[in-house]
Amino acid sequence: MKSRNQYRRHHREQQAASANVRLLEAALSIKDRLFSIVALRRGLRRLRRWGIILLIVLPLLAALFWGGKAAVEKAYSLSMDKVSFDARQNLISKEQAMEILGIEGAINMATLDTTAMQKKLEENPCIKSAHIRAELPDTLHIEINERIPVVYVEQESGTDTGNRVRYFMDPGGRLFPVMPEYHRNFMGVPVWYLQPGDVPEFAAGAEVPEERRRPIVELVAAANHYSLVEIPAIREIFRPKEWKIIITLENDAEVLMQVYDIKGQMERLAMILEHCRATHRHARSINVIPRINPTVIYAGEN
Repeated sequence: MKSRNQYRRHHREQQAASANVRLLEAALSIKDRLFSIVALRRGLRRLRRWGIILLIVLPLLAALFWGGKAAVEKAYSLSMDKVSFDARQNLISKEQAMEILGIEGAINMATLDTTAMQKKLEENPCIKSAHIRAELPDTLHIEINERIPVVYVEQESGTDTGNRVRYFMDPGGRLFPVMPEYHRNFMGVPVWYLQPGDVPEFAAGAEVPEERRRPIVELVAAANHYSLVEIPAIREIFRPKEWKIIITLENDAEVLMQVYDIKGQMERLAMILEHCRATHRHARSINVIPRINPTVIYAGEN
């Protein structure tokens, strides 16, 4: 117990001595304090402590600063340098697609909204579907599937009303605007004159029901299997009755068909026209509905 009290007394004496030293130092002038060995040692200890702290903190601050700066520079350096473009039908060019998207000048890949860009392409009525993907660091992939024009569509009543508006129709029956810059190779497709009720609304975006469009689409597809020498281009298509189709060829021949067995009727038409060429006669009216002995009225005949 005595030794413990001695230790406590010795510790108190040391604290008192240290306090006395600090009091004496405070009483000294600044000049004397600068040359005081005790004060100098204490100052060196403090400097060493702060130096260790700075050695730890400064590299961390530097790493954070340069890391943040590098991240910002990298984000701003992700400029779009390459565009991979694929149009399934080859109707719309890469430049036209970029124009639709409004892309020009330097584009930052980090800020691209590919979902909005894809939606913008699909809002174009001539584009059936689109897919856009950004591939870092500098490539944008664009894929589009355009609508293929099968026929022009026009209201048959337009000849009386003066409303001669035309749209294209794709194989799925969708109506969309005629745009020569995209469809220059399809400007010679036939015109199908619609009857009332063929389409719910005669406007871009409307769709012709399957039962109404099916024989027309089949007719155009079947005609495309023949050369223009074998069967001249179809100029006009009428469907005055549910079962009846009337087409006018570029040579002014009028052909009566039905909505069934389109392929077989086109085969009979090709044989009749071949016979006309061989006999140097011009068919004015042809009925290809009968499988045997289809009827032909030649020019100059009553």
